Amino acid sequence: MDLIFIILLLVAGMVLIILELVAIPGTTIAGLAGIGLTAWGIYEVFVNYGSLYGGMLIVFDVLLSLILIIVSLKTKAWKRFAQKEEISSKVNEIKVKVAEGDRGKTVTRIAPMGTAIINGERMEVYTSTSFLDPDTDIVVEEVRGNKIRVKKEN
Repeated sequence: MDLIFIILLLVAGMVLIILELVAIPGTTIAGLAGIGLTAWGIYEVFVNYGSLYGGMLIVFDVLLSLILIIVSLKTKAWKRFAQKEEISSKVNEIKVKVAEGDRGKTVTRIAPMGTAIINGERMEVYTSTSFLDPDTDIVVEEVRGNKIRVKKEN
């Protein structure tokens, strides 16, 4: 196999491994592809150029990997890809007092959770009995903190 192709395999493998560690952690696909390309390149060196060059390449590859990982982490390249915004919304910030026995209407299907309008306020509710279709009249069965359990109005 041509030496240029082996070098391209090794470089592509390194790039994918660094991307996995720094830019897109958790996907595993890039990391596995990088390890596979690097292993293929090392295998081809062993087959085509012998064990001396293969061993030297393994040592070089490990040292280069460590250097690239350290440099990429010290330059904080990963911060460019990190989410910097906070989610400030909360579920059921209830502005209107909801009590047992209040009536409302479902907006979405409650299966077992969904959205309903109770006392003119749109909020997330759940049911423990059955599924409720949209536009169904409901009654509040229980309020516990920000969890509102409803049932179909008879």
